[in-house]
Amino acid sequence: MADNDDNVIATITAELPHRLFRLQTRDGALITAGASSDAARLGIPFRLGMSVTVRRARLDPARGTIIAPTQTDPPREKP
Repeated sequence: MADNDDNVIATITAELPHRLFRLQTRDGALITAGASSDAARLGIPFRLGMSVTVRRARLDPARGTIIAPTQTDPPREKP
């Protein structure tokens, strides 16, 4: 199982060829990442400006895998 230490929050800044995305972390680092197989299977759409959780590659910190969108808005109360 992967360590949570390798997971970071990032924002999608560009869409690249071959279903890849350029991401910028909160500390300013750039990561090139594609969607995880689970996210692709579920058909989760990723768009520019979205905040996502990314698992960094162990051997190359500039590469990674988008795990899921990050919920940035607080849940709304039901009336």
